[in-house]
Parts: sequence; structure tokens; C-alpha cells
Amino acid sequence: MPAFTPTPAASLPAHFLPALLETSLSGVLYLTPRPDAAGEVVDFELTYLNPAAQRLLALPTPPGGQLRQQLPQLAAGLLAFYRGEGPGEFGWAAPAGHSPGPGRLAARRVGEGLLVSLSGPPKPDELPAGRLGEQHPPAYAEVIRQRAQLYHLLEQALAIICILDGPEHVFEFVNPPCQALVGGRPLLGRPIAEALPELAGQPYFDLLNHVYRTGEAYSATERLGQLDGRAGLEKRYYNFICQARRNARGEVDGVFVFAYDVSAQVATRQLVEQQNAELERRVHDRTQAAEQAQRTAEEQRQQLKQLFMQAPAAICVLGGAELIFELVNPLCQRAFPGRELLGRPLLEALPELRATPLASTLARVYATGEAFLGQEVPLRLAGTERDPSEPTYWALTFQARRNGDGRIDGLLVFAYEVTAQVRARQAQQAVQEHTQALADELQRTNEQLRKANADLDNFVHMASHDLKAPITNIEGLLHSLHQELRLPAAEADTAIVLRLMQDSVRRFQRTIHYLADMSKWQQAATEPARAVPLAELVASVRLDMAPLLQLSGGHIELAPDSCATITFPEKQLRSIVFNLLSNALKYRSPERPPHVRVRCTNDTGTEVVLEVSDNGLGLNPAQQAQIFGMFQRQHDHVEGSGVGLYLVKKVIDSAGGRVEVSSQPGVGSVFRIVLPQ
Repeated sequence: MPAFTPTPAASLPAHFLPALLETSLSGVLYLTPRPDAAGEVVDFELTYLNPAAQRLLALPTPPGGQLRQQLPQLAAGLLAFYRGEGPGEFGWAAPAGHSPGPGRLAARRVGEGLLVSLSGPPKPDELPAGRLGEQHPPAYAEVIRQRAQLYHLLEQALAIICILDGPEHVFEFVNPPCQALVGGRPLLGRPIAEALPELAGQPYFDLLNHVYRTGEAYSATERLGQLDGRAGLEKRYYNFICQARRNARGEVDGVFVFAYDVSAQVATRQLVEQQNAELERRVHDRTQAAEQAQRTAEEQRQQLKQLFMQAPAAICVLGGAELIFELVNPLCQRAFPGRELLGRPLLEALPELRATPLASTLARVYATGEAFLGQEVPLRLAGTERDPSEPTYWALTFQARRNGDGRIDGLLVFAYEVTAQVRARQAQQAVQEHTQALADELQRTNEQLRKANADLDNFVHMASHDLKAPITNIEGLLHSLHQELRLPAAEADTAIVLRLMQDSVRRFQRTIHYLADMSKWQQAATEPARAVPLAELVASVRLDMAPLLQLSGGHIELAPDSCATITFPEKQLRSIVFNLLSNALKYRSPERPPHVRVRCTNDTGTEVVLEVSDNGLGLNPAQQAQIFGMFQRQHDHVEGSGVGLYLVKKVIDSAGGRVEVSSQPGVGSVFRIVLPQ
């Protein structure tokens, strides 16, 4: 037989090519590359499409516009091929309503552009004799329509979904969340081992082979997977189901994969060492139809239903504006035990949701089509075994469902309970807060001990000095007394020596009294703060000073506009007031009766100002600079310890307050104390 020799193109009629493109049953497009500012091709211009391409893709004529805007489902694969990063032939599927279903695509560089040829599935009247399409063409068209609707629903889902075809698991369908796992790498039309080589050494290839070979579904929770995405090779955890797809003859011809990323939940569970129960559901038996075409259509519906029924999340489908439960998977029904959901409007079946923001949120998603994603949404569900006063927490996704015309006709609801993770995190946070409170308290205690040790060192030094002097004097006076006793009575000066010894003993006793004062102030420091009535406190101190008031002819008054209470440890506040009032009376002027005035203000609400003013001797600037030192006495004609004002300042400083003095010799003094409230 002679070899076939093709007819040269030059010998064809002049209008052959236009007629061929117009009558071809395959879609033909010519795409012109569009580079960005750096010269890299990032999109294509739709330069030409023939009638078959216009029909398959539902694009207007004349052509125009950018490929990524009008046909995003083709753009990624064609850009990868043009750059030399992907194959020139792969499967494709247009959104529901634009094409009857999936088909094949082939591309070739012609000049500076791309020539693209694409085909859809065969029409019922194009099937060979004896095939399903010829026997039951309307039923087959219904199958194709339902497949397109299935793909449309899966594209809208927020879960990770793909369909793998044949024993090599060629990507036939990839929804946007699945594509996002690997960035811009092309998947459609490529075997999984070629498209995702990083899965080598992981169990997923063997798992898919097992599902394809045996037809047995496989589900897993919190399974580790490593994919090379935008951020490089990442370790992520997924809940997923692998479900065999069967053709009209009942043979396995592909695998459905349904998954979602649970890395955040796994991290939370690992942090608090909580276990998350694995979720498994049985595969429902497929209903055998009497006729082959009915069985195929039912299998398609069952496959879609099983994806939802076996999902490790609560899923329901709500139809119409009243949001009637059309599908409820077991995990969704388990959240409402004993309550009938199917066939009932949402707010009739679950009236407790009327008073929650979820009702308006669902209505808004139905009206606008904008998806809602909520993390850790609290819900109090009535009629459950748990205490309804205690909220449960859920990760929620509300997604609009659209029909073949693109109109919203229902909602898809995906819910995953995260109560255990939230309460574990809350418990951990409470432990951390408690630990931090203990650490803060320990820090405050250490600071108080440090100050107490410093004060103790200073006090021991000063006290040892004051104790040493009278003891030394007594020792010398005893020696002098011993010498005086040897002299005749007429010559001995025993009375003077004994008087000096008595003075030294009194100094020794006074120092011991100082030690007792210090101990009392330290004990009062452990008392908790409370609201102390100021008028009662001043009246009590005035009563204790009655003898001194009578002796001096003095007067103590409380300003009538003073604040009613001061929040402070009561014993410490009483010691402060007693010390200031007693000093005002003891260091009075000999020229006039003492008059002491107490006034308290609370203008800021965060601190009180306590003022004690007198008309006594007053202090010069040098005395004011030394008045708060330990054992500092500015007037020797009055008995005193020299530690009172030192202790007053120490207590006020420890409480975060401050004390100030303003004085004028011969006029009087004003002590101003600021205490935080």
C-alpha cells in the first residue's frame, strides 16, 4: 500500500481554514502573552476563539479581555506550560452552567502566542451504539449536569478537595484551597507523583493505591503531611477521607480526596496534652437501581452525600430563604441529640439561635453571598447532655450555595467543635496568670525583705552606737564610784556619780524603747488595707492624747470637708496620725496654745492627700533636711525617740506614697502625706 501523503496547505481552498475553525466541534483559542513591568509573562490576551470554544466556555464574541479574569481555571496550567514548567496537555473543568463537564486541553506555542485546543465530554447523541447515552440520553444528560453541579459545589467549599483519575492518580479536579497548598505549581492533568514529588517517602502514594485497588475508603485524623508550598517544605496536619469513585459498571476509576488543615488544633492539643478523638463513620450502602442509567445517577448523588456524611466535621445543607435542613451529617445531628432537623427550617428546629448573632449572620450570607468564617464561636445549645449554661466553642464556615444560574439557593454549613482546645488554652492561661501573680508576689516580698534587711542593718548600727555609749558611761561611773567609796564620807562625791549613772540607765532604757517601737511598726506592716473612717480615727487619737491636750491647752480639729475614709492598713495609719499629732503638741511654741488641724482631700480619685498643720516651733531648712533620718532630733528640750518620723516616712514609701514638710521657724509646720488608693 503506498504511503499516505498529506495535501499541502497551499493547495487547499482559500477559505478552508476559516471554514474549518467555524465548523470544528473542538474549541480553538489563540492567546497573546501579556508581560509585566519586569518582562515576565503573567497573563494572556484572548485574541481569538472559534464558535465551539465560545460555546464550551460561555464567552462573548468578539473576543477580548485577560485570561485570568475570564478563565482562571485555565490560566495557571497554560502559564506554566508557556514558561516551560508544565505539560501542554491536561484536563479541565469549567464552573457549573458554563459547560456540561470536564474535558481535555492541548496547547502549542505558535509564534509569540499559544494555540489552544480543547474539548468537552461527548454529547449523548455522539456515543457509540449500545452505550449508555444512546439507550438513555436524557438520563445521561442529567448525570452530566449533576457532575457539573458537584464540581461547582466542591469549588465553593472551604475544605481541601481534589479528584484523582485512573491508576496513576491524575489530577482531574482541584478546588482553590487544594491549589493554594502548593502555590502556583500546576496540578490539573498531571499524575500526583509528578505534580507532588515531595510526597515520596510519605505514606500517601501507597494509601491512594490501596483505595484504588480495593475500593475501600480510608479516613485519617491529624495525619502529618509535608508539601512544598509558598513558604517551602512545611509540616502540616490534616484530617482527610479518600473515597473510591466508580463508573457505571461499578469499577473503580478514580479517588475522591476530602481534607482540611487542623494544624492549629493539633498544636493546641499537643500544648495542653489533650487527645482529640478520631472520627469514623461507616460507608452507606449504595442503592441499586433497576436501570443502569438510574444507578449511575444515584451513585453520583451518593458520592456527593458520602463526602459530607463521612467528613470529620459537622456539615449541613440549608435550602431556600427559610434555610430548611436538606442534609445533616451524623456529627451535625450528634450536636443536637433527640431533635428532628431534616425538613425543618433552621430557626424552627433550633429556636435558641434566634437570640444569637448567628441568625443574622446566616441571613447576611444568604443575601450577599459573602462567606463567614468564625473561630472559637461560643454556643449554648439547649437539649444537649451538657450544661446549657456552659458554652461550647466551634470553628464555623457559612458558604453560599449557588444553582446552575449562579443564584443563591441555600447555604453550606461546616462546623468543627474546638471546646476541648479552648478550655485547655483557658486553663493554661489561668495557670500562667496564677504563676505570674505568685511571681509578682514573690518579687514584692523579696523587695520588702531587701528593704527590711537594709533598715535592720542601719538600725543595728545606730542602736549599737546608742547602746554602747550609756554602757561605757556606766562602766566608767562604776569605776569612779569604786574610787569614791574608798574616800572618807566627807570627801566622797557619791551623789553626783549615782545621778550620772541614773542618767545613763535612762538613756539605755530609751534606746530599748526605740527597739520596741520599731517592732510594733514592722508588725503593723503585715496588716491588709481597708477603708478606715477618718473621723473615728482622729477622735480615738485625740482621746489617747487627752492628758497632753489638757497640759498644753491645745486643740485638734478635723476639717469638715475632709474625705470620709482612707484605704490603708489601720494600725499603720493610726501610728502615722498619732506620731504627727503628738509631735505637733510636744514641739509647741511657748508663746501660744497649740492648734493642730487635720484635713484630707481626694481630688483625683486615685490618691488621698492627708495634711497635718500646726502653729508650733517650726523648723529651719537644715532641720527639714534631717527630720526624717533615724535617731534625728531637732529639739532636745522634749523627750523623744528620734525614730518616729523615720518610721512614718518608711511606711509611706513602702506603700508607694510620699511625705513632704514645709515649715517656718516661729510660725509652724505642715506635713503633707500622699497615699495611693
